[in-house]
Amino acid sequence: MKRQLKLKRPLAIFDLETTGTVPHIDRIVEIGIIKIYPDGRKTKYRALVNPGIPIPLGATLVHGISDRDVKGKPKFRKIARKVERFLRDCDLAGFNSVKFDIPMLQSEFERAKVPFSLDGRRTVDALRIFHLKERRDLTAAYLFYCDGDHTNAHSALDDARVCWKVLQAQLKRYTDLSPDLDDLHDISTEKERYVDRGKRFEWKDGDASFGFGEHRGKLLKDVAKEKPDYLQWMLGRDFPEATKQIVTDALNGKFPSKESSKIQLSVHRLSIRSK
Repeated sequence: MKRQLKLKRPLAIFDLETTGTVPHIDRIVEIGIIKIYPDGRKTKYRALVNPGIPIPLGATLVHGISDRDVKGKPKFRKIARKVERFLRDCDLAGFNSVKFDIPMLQSEFERAKVPFSLDGRRTVDALRIFHLKERRDLTAAYLFYCDGDHTNAHSALDDARVCWKVLQAQLKRYTDLSPDLDDLHDISTEKERYVDRGKRFEWKDGDASFGFGEHRGKLLKDVAKEKPDYLQWMLGRDFPEATKQIVTDALNGKFPSKESSKIQLSVHRLSIRSK
């Protein structure tokens, strides 16, 4: 029996090619999106992007996009509203999207000052499902699940196309894998190790702790009490806005709690399913 994803609204499968792997520093050089509608229709979007910074040779060797290729192309801020409209009211899917593509895209939207929220969106990561079941990369996943040769790897639109095929094949192969996006979201996000999407704070026994720098491993509330000047320093640096909001709250004596986050997620999940 053919098993298909249960879509209540469009699912946008997307892939990014970038200058590097650090969301708050690196930039997008190509974006490819395939939007799948509940009725099976598909629409596509693809754009080369001028990152505004040199593309390192190492990155070019991976995706084949050089400074010459993006010369004269629009910077992300010029296409940000168009991308946001294309993704509006969509759930999101990709390959390593939870840890890389989504944070990178959110950082670009922040720099462009275009609102883009994950609230209400389900996020599905085919890499997480793949690692859970087989542990390989996208090219190997395509060969394993689809018996296909992914010869055009690291072309954003082609990677998105292959990812869509892999997702469909995973659903067909693993009969115990729920086609419900809520369940796939839970698998893909690993119940979230990080407090913030910038991955600067991690949960430690239910409290937020530093995941970087000289205070790595220390609780946020302890650093706020003993070294508030360090938090002030963070506010003046190029950290994601969500991270800065946590720092601002900490300076005002308000700290994130994993328990309260779980309650908010449960309420949010119920609100989604009631729609």
